[in-house]
Amino acid sequence: MFSSEKLTRVSIQVPEEFVSAATAALARFRLLHLIRIQETPLGHLGYVAKTDRNLLQEFDGFFKEIKVLLDALGVQPEPVVLEATVIPEKDVFKVRETLEAIREETAPLVQEMRTAEQALHEKKALKEKFSLLPKDLDLSRLSGCRFVNWMIGLVPTRGLEKLEESLSEVHHAFIHIGDLEQRAVILVVGLSKDRSVFERALKGAFFDRVDIPEPYSGLVGDTLQDLDSQLAELVEKNEQLSLAKASLKKKFALELLLLKEKTIAARQILAAREFFGKIDQGYLITGWIPDRLFDTLKEELGKVTEGQVIIERVDPEDTKEVRGGVIRMPILLNNPLLISPFERLTGLYGTPRYREVDPTLFFALSFLLMFGMMFGDIGHGAVLFSLGYVIFRRFYRYMDYGIILMECGVVSALFGLLYGSLFGMEDIVPALWFRPLSDISYFVKIALIIGIALVSLGLALNLVNAVRLKEYEDLLSAGGLAGALFYWMLVGLGVKYFLTGRLAPNEISLFAWAAVVLALVIVLHRPLHRLLFKKEPLKRVLKRQGFFTDVVESFVEFLDDLIRYLSNTISFIRIAAFALAHAALFIAVFAMADVVAHEKGGGFTYWLVVAVGNMAIIALEGLVVSIQVVRLEYYEFFSKFFKGGGDKFMTFERGIDSRERSS
Repeated sequence: MFSSEKLTRVSIQVPEEFVSAATAALARFRLLHLIRIQETPLGHLGYVAKTDRNLLQEFDGFFKEIKVLLDALGVQPEPVVLEATVIPEKDVFKVRETLEAIREETAPLVQEMRTAEQALHEKKALKEKFSLLPKDLDLSRLSGCRFVNWMIGLVPTRGLEKLEESLSEVHHAFIHIGDLEQRAVILVVGLSKDRSVFERALKGAFFDRVDIPEPYSGLVGDTLQDLDSQLAELVEKNEQLSLAKASLKKKFALELLLLKEKTIAARQILAAREFFGKIDQGYLITGWIPDRLFDTLKEELGKVTEGQVIIERVDPEDTKEVRGGVIRMPILLNNPLLISPFERLTGLYGTPRYREVDPTLFFALSFLLMFGMMFGDIGHGAVLFSLGYVIFRRFYRYMDYGIILMECGVVSALFGLLYGSLFGMEDIVPALWFRPLSDISYFVKIALIIGIALVSLGLALNLVNAVRLKEYEDLLSAGGLAGALFYWMLVGLGVKYFLTGRLAPNEISLFAWAAVVLALVIVLHRPLHRLLFKKEPLKRVLKRQGFFTDVVESFVEFLDDLIRYLSNTISFIRIAAFALAHAALFIAVFAMADVVAHEKGGGFTYWLVVAVGNMAIIALEGLVVSIQVVRLEYYEFFSKFFKGGGDKFMTFERGIDSRERSS
């Protein structure tokens, strides 16, 4: 939980005849972070497998065509299981033949459906145009005009006077036919020689021309009747085509879905081979898997290759490429269900390095604690929980955020119970702890205690990281043990002073001497590291080039870290500040509701304002509080111990997809 999943590196050797079956098994296994063979010594020697790019492109074409056919027939995506292992070099012929047969039978219907749908769309659009015109308007008479131009279109009602003024200098006829929403339907007639003047004036008035196709003439009413008849025929034809489509869908749906899965598998197998190595007639596959799943993978590969597989496990500490930094171990986090969604938020800051403490659990618990304190209200918590549940159930892609929202809703409701707040009303539920606006100084003290606890936790985790990563120099720095002791001593004196109002002289003297010693250790931490851990002679350490520069840099870093620790601790007062702002917004909402209800003279208006105000608080304040909590986590907590910089574990298919996109 506090560290990433223990991984082991595997090397898999399979004969060429079983490489497709082995790749399919690895795709089902998923938890394999592939290593490109080019990044290993064998790859440098040229033992790299080649992928048939033409075959891969052909399967890409199959996949696109199958998707088009599925969409055209209205087939919904459903999970189907392939009964046999896909071997691209062999299955390409069967896929090509089956797809050609389906294409021959469905292509005429698909094309006819597209044509009919387009014709229906065009006729409906044409009917909408003619519906704007008077039914007794004779288009034949207008079309027969030789010396005048005419235009029918829509113009904003407010622009009619401006248009009339623009055309005042030329001969024109301006007929207001009707209205459509906030636009007027007009017929403008003028001399042919003034066409350019008309076009400029109409453009300036935002004129939207209604084009009448040339074949249509005669009375508008007759044309509308003719269009209705054509539309009825097209609707009937579409219904017949829909029945034919349903028949083809029933016939080919399962086959197309199987073809889709087969092409996906074939593409995956072919793309994966770019990661593989090849020696004679055997393929070499290497990557990282969770150590606990090694036996499961070995058993599965043994089944699909009929036992003709060699799989070896290598501990990361025994891998020369890892020790030398040629290959970096990926990081696979392993957190419980209710904690793992927060990996998305910690991932925005960075991915832990190998052996570095996974901060997700600490982030999740402190995030929920601070969010609940800032956003404590039973009603608001219930709303957040309901919203999170809807996201969790309906939107699979954002399921993690739905879980986070539900958890935030629970802690908000819990703190609302402690504060005695239900949609801002404090006279319904008794406060089990205290009311924020009634005891501000107490809330500030609580916020500072949380700040001290999280800063201290960050310093402690930094010590753990320094030992795990063998970065012993950090133990003596301002961010390590020496700096942590200095901070804890300073905090201890401060807490005692606030509790008792005085400090004993011997306590001040002891702190002063300890502070001097710790300050010297921090300032001289680089030379001390060389002296104590690297066992360099004292004379060599003192005469080392840059000795004075290291001391000056360490002194500046010490002052900077000391000020930063104090400012980080004080920054947690914003927990109390935003909780008070949350409560103060309720006062504003209820005050506004009283004023509006008094003016309108109704209780309904009062509760309407209260409801709208609560919705605004949930939306705006919820967003602001979330941002503030994340800021406290990143800048005040994570900065003490979490450096990140690790490579995220990529599952089998994601690793292939990312490599395809990058190439």
